[in-house]
Amino acid sequence: MKLGIKLFIILSIILAMLAGCSGESMLDEAAALEKLQAYMVKTVKVKSVSHQADPSWVGSEGTVNELPPIENYPFSVRGNATVDVEIFCSTEKAAKFDSLSKSFGPDGWIEKMAREFNAAGQEVNGSKVSVSIRPISSGLALDYIITRSYVPAAYTPSNEFWGEMISESGLKADIVTKRLLGNTAGILMEKGIYKSYMEKYATVSMENLIEAVFHGDVVLGHTDPNVSSTGLNIFTRELLAMDRQNPFSSYAIERYREYQKLIPPVSPTTGELIKVAEKGILSAMIMSPQEWADRPTLADWVFTPIGVRQDSPLYALDGANPQQIAALRLFADHCVTAKSQEIATGMNFNQFDSFMGEEIALNGRQLFEGLKIWKRNKDGGDPVISVFVVDTSGSMDNPGRSGKGKRIDNAKTAMLNSLQYINEDNYLGLLSYSSANNICIDAPIARFDASQRSLFAGAINDLKASGNTATNSAIVAALDMAVKAKKELNLTNAKIRILVFTDGATNQDPLSLAKIEGMIHGLGVPVYGVFFEPERESDMNDLDKLSAINEGYKIVADTDDVISQLKSLFIRTL
Repeated sequence: MKLGIKLFIILSIILAMLAGCSGESMLDEAAALEKLQAYMVKTVKVKSVSHQADPSWVGSEGTVNELPPIENYPFSVRGNATVDVEIFCSTEKAAKFDSLSKSFGPDGWIEKMAREFNAAGQEVNGSKVSVSIRPISSGLALDYIITRSYVPAAYTPSNEFWGEMISESGLKADIVTKRLLGNTAGILMEKGIYKSYMEKYATVSMENLIEAVFHGDVVLGHTDPNVSSTGLNIFTRELLAMDRQNPFSSYAIERYREYQKLIPPVSPTTGELIKVAEKGILSAMIMSPQEWADRPTLADWVFTPIGVRQDSPLYALDGANPQQIAALRLFADHCVTAKSQEIATGMNFNQFDSFMGEEIALNGRQLFEGLKIWKRNKDGGDPVISVFVVDTSGSMDNPGRSGKGKRIDNAKTAMLNSLQYINEDNYLGLLSYSSANNICIDAPIARFDASQRSLFAGAINDLKASGNTATNSAIVAALDMAVKAKKELNLTNAKIRILVFTDGATNQDPLSLAKIEGMIHGLGVPVYGVFFEPERESDMNDLDKLSAINEGYKIVADTDDVISQLKSLFIRTL
C-alpha cells in the first residue's frame, strides 16, 4: 500500500512537471503579464541611474568608416593572370562563407565558372586573363560602391535594380550581359493556403496578393529590401500595385502604410525568414525558386514567379580598363555555354525560364526614394517601443578574439554611430546589467527626439563593465519597462522590441531560459541578440533560442563590421 502511494506521488510530481513545462512554452498574454509582474516583485531588482546628456553628440552621416574593411569579405576565387578582373558577386550563386571559422563551404556556381575560366588561359591582346570572385550581399556591395569606399572592376548582382542605383550615384555601370544564369523572384505559399487563395482570387498577382493580405487570407513574410535582391524586387512591385500611375502619390503611400500594419517584421535573410515560417507565423513568403529548391522543409509549398527577372546581369564598373572589359566578355561567354548552364540547372537555377518577368519601371532615383518610403512606413505608422539591454559584465571589459579593443568600448562606439538610423517616431529606453543585483535603467523610455538622443549618448558614454552576467533577469526588466511605458504613454498600438547587446553566455542568474521563454512567447515580443565577438559559439545558445521564439533573430558582429551590422539592424527594426 505504501509503495503504491509512493508511486502515485512520484507519478503525480512527474505529470505536474511535464504539465508545467508544456504550459510554460504556451502561455497566453494574460498569463505572461502575470508572470512578468511576479518576477518583478519577487526576483528582479532594478535601480535608476542618472546621466548627464551629451548634446554635442553627432553621429556619422553615411560615412565610409561605417563599412568594415573589404578584407572581411574575402575572395572565394583569386585569379593571378596578367589581366585580372575582380567581380563582386551576389551570394545566392557563390560559396557560403562562415564568419566564425573564416572559411568557405563547397564551390557555388560562380566559383566553378571562375576556376574553369582561369584554367583555360584565355588571352586578350596577347595577355592572359583571369577573374577573381568576391561574394558579398547585394545591399552591402551597393554601399561599398556608391560611397566609393571600394569599387571593383565588375559586379554581378541578382537583378538590374542595383545597377540602376549605381548609375544614379554617378558611377558607370555598363552591362556586359543581362544574363549569366536564370532565376526570378516570386511568392511561396503554404499548400493549403494556396488552394484557398486560388479558389477566391484565381491568380497570384501582386494586386490580388495585396488584397488577400488586407482581407486576412494570407500572412506574407519579407526580407529586407536594403539587403535582399528579392526583397527589393517584391517591394517595388508592392509599391507599383498601390498606384500604377504614381507609386509615390499620397494615396499609394497611405495604402502602403496600412498594408505594412499586416506584414510581420522583415527578416535579414531567407534563412531567418524560413525560421519564422516554420513557427507557423507566416502562410506565404517572398523567395526565389533556387532558394526554395534548396529547402526540403518547404517542398510542399507552392511557388509562383512575380516581379522582375533575377538573371544575374554582369556590369563593368568605373575603373575597368578595355582589357578587363574584354576579359569580362570572355568570361560571360564561358558562363552561358551549354555545359555551364547545365551545371547551373543542376544547382537549381534556370527554373521558370518561361516566365518573362516585368519591366523594372522605376529608375535609380525612384528606387532610392522608395527605400526611404519603406523605412518610414515599415511599421505601418504604429509606434515602436524598444529597449536596448547592454551587457556590462566583466567579460565585456576584455578584448574579443580579434584583440581590437575592449568589447564594451566597441559596443559603445557602434551604438553611438548607429543611433542616426533610428526613426524619431520610435520610443527608446536604455538598460544596462551585469549581475542580478546590478540592473540599471540608464534612460527611461521616451520618444527618440533630439533630447532623448542626447540622453542616450550621455548614458552610453558612461557605461563601464564588471561583474557577472544575468541576461535573463535583464530581459525581464526590459520587458517590464516596455509594458509599463506602453500603458503610461497611451501607446495602445505600439510594438515592443528588445535588443540585447552582449558577448555571450549568462552566469549566476536566478532566472533560467526555461523560466522566461514561455513568458516571452505569450507577450509576443521579438528579442534581437547582438553578439560582440563571443568566445564560443555555444555562448550564444540561450539568447539565440529567445530570439527564435517570436520574430527576432541574432547578429554576430566582429569588431570591424559592428557599425555596419547595427546600421542594418536599426534600419530593419527601428
